[in-house]
Formats: sequence, structure tokens, C-alpha cells
Amino acid sequence: MMERYVEMSATQKNGVELVELERLERILGVSFGAQYRELVRLVNAPEFGEWLFYPVKDSRNLQKTFDDVARNTKLARENGLAAEFVAIAEDGTGDLMCLRIGDAGQLLEEVFVWLHERRECELMYRNLVEMIENQ
Repeated sequence: MMERYVEMSATQKNGVELVELERLERILGVSFGAQYRELVRLVNAPEFGEWLFYPVKDSRNLQKTFDDVARNTKLARENGLAAEFVAIAEDGTGDLMCLRIGDAGQLLEEVFVWLHERRECELMYRNLVEMIENQ
């Protein structure tokens, strides 16, 4: 399903192996939804419009994937992002794209934007496909 969106990404880095994605899930204590999982397995750190996705740390390329989802989520939480969110991308202005953690630890499909100046998350898209199509 996400394959058709990969060519829309301004960057075309190799996707991550499942083991790397599962490591990130253990670190964060969450499980990613199908759209995100498929997207990062096809292209790591994609870029759609103004949104630069954080990479999933990849042992094949640690230097270029150091500034990953886990690190940026930790930093964002230290700066006011609620613990129920995981930061997956930034727009260069301080705003972050986030996914919300559901009751069972799964990340929900809805895409939120953390507005850093107001220090609050706002629902922006029903899912990643809608976000990509609106860039």
C-alpha cells in the first residue's frame, strides 16, 4: 500500500530491517501501526513536503541514523510533549509530527502536530496516507 508513496519522498534512503524497527518499538514501549511500519521498511527517514521524518536507527548506518525517533521523542518530551505521543517528524520550525499511543501500547493511525509555541498537539490527518497526499 505505501509503495506508491515512496517515490513521492524527496529522499530515497534504504528502508530499515524489521529487527531495527522492533528494537525501536522495545525502546519506546509501543508498537507502530501498519502504515508507518511499511513506510520505514521501504524508505528510512522519508521527506514529504515540509516534513522530515526522523530515521529509525539502523545498525548498517549508525552515523546517519543517530538522530532517530527515540532520541527526538525523548527530547520533545523534555520540552513539553505529552508522554502519550511519539515524535516521528519535524518541519524545521519546531513543530513535530506525532502519533498517539493507544491504551494497549499501539500507536494509533491519526497524525497529530505538536505546535511548539502553544505546547499542544492538534489532530491534523486521519492517517499517514492522508498526510502524504496533502503535501
